[in-house]
Amino acid sequence: MKIFTVDPEKCTGCHQCELACSFNKHRVFDRQLSNIRVESIEDLALNVPVKCMQCDDAPCIASCVAGALYKDPVTGAVLWDGDKCIGCKACVIACPFGCVSVIKKGRDTQIAICDLCSGDPECVKVCREKAINYVDETRVNKNKRERTFRKILNQKDGVV
Repeated sequence: MKIFTVDPEKCTGCHQCELACSFNKHRVFDRQLSNIRVESIEDLALNVPVKCMQCDDAPCIASCVAGALYKDPVTGAVLWDGDKCIGCKACVIACPFGCVSVIKKGRDTQIAICDLCSGDPECVKVCREKAINYVDETRVNKNKRERTFRKILNQKDGVV
């Protein structure tokens, strides 16, 4: 299974990920229609791309009384069925990360939640700085171990 990773230290706040997402989903460049958001913390000079974490035990799915949210069996992404949705916004309230949004398109109200672009996220493709990635979960742990080992070796050699 692949997972979405974020490295806030690499994010420049260019918002290309938001624009790619909105264009892919709605055919317009509008950050407000994006399923990924770049949150900026100006006093820390930090930009953090935020999107659905695709929780194993997704609170948004559990909160949906209409059964409009469900997991894609292939990608593990949380998907939204607009035909079943009753617009109660329980999923928005239930998400502990604030990654479920409500968007207005004309007269329609929709739930905006990252569906991982069917396993090939557009936002990842346009991130020049590689601040966001979609990688095999075993690779994530391997990368962490390698970084830890390098730190240990550098400290042992007196290099910090």
